[in-house]
Amino acid sequence: MFQTDDLPNQFDDTPTDLKNTDRIMWGAFKRGYVPTANDLQAPSMKALYERYRAQHGRDDLKAAIAEKLRAESAIRRIAMQNPNRISLNQSQVTHAVRTSLDVYCTGETQPAIGIVRDLLPGKDVKPVMNRPQQRKRMKKALKANADHPAIITAQKQGNPIRMDADTLSSGLMSLQNAAMVVRKLNDHEQRLVAEEAATADLARRVAELEARLLSVETGVSLPDQALAMRDAGKRQQEIATALGVSVNTVKSWLRRNR
Repeated sequence: MFQTDDLPNQFDDTPTDLKNTDRIMWGAFKRGYVPTANDLQAPSMKALYERYRAQHGRDDLKAAIAEKLRAESAIRRIAMQNPNRISLNQSQVTHAVRTSLDVYCTGETQPAIGIVRDLLPGKDVKPVMNRPQQRKRMKKALKANADHPAIITAQKQGNPIRMDADTLSSGLMSLQNAAMVVRKLNDHEQRLVAEEAATADLARRVAELEARLLSVETGVSLPDQALAMRDAGKRQQEIATALGVSVNTVKSWLRRNR
């Protein structure tokens, strides 16, 4: 089998009058290397590159495109070496905080990184999530969301939502957890109110039934019972509760029997 690595280039178009260093650069040009603006400040480099372009038909537009692509590649390479290149502005932090507080309304938590990814689609947001010293920005965002139902309800419960975390990752999750606690406590309070109302209604119905049974057994009507209780010094509210009727009904009975 033939070894071709050491064979000479049969179609070498490198000018024969070039020095060894220029021949090396010429080969680099052929492989796609484009000198920078700083490189072209050297007269020898500029002359050599212009000679190469004249021979190979590389016009200024092609060179500019190649330079642009090379610069973009360099920028991407530098960016990958800088994990702090991506950041959220204050309005985005405020939006992320509000989304976390929305757990109070939805009852469903979501990963903090998902909230930030929605704000920076297609970006690597992990460095943003774990970047320290974000407490001040999140506190400001929490204040900007003072009208959120979760914050308002938490204040009514006597346990306002606070921000003690230092990173977006821990901060957004702690807000979701706090909003969920507020939601559960509010649901519990509402159930208690509903149960108290149901208990009061049941007591009223029982009292009304007992009063009607007493009326049947004694032959004394409910209005007459109300009059008797008034004469005994009972207040209208007490009479209404005892008979299982509304205060307005008691007032009507008493007015008719003045």
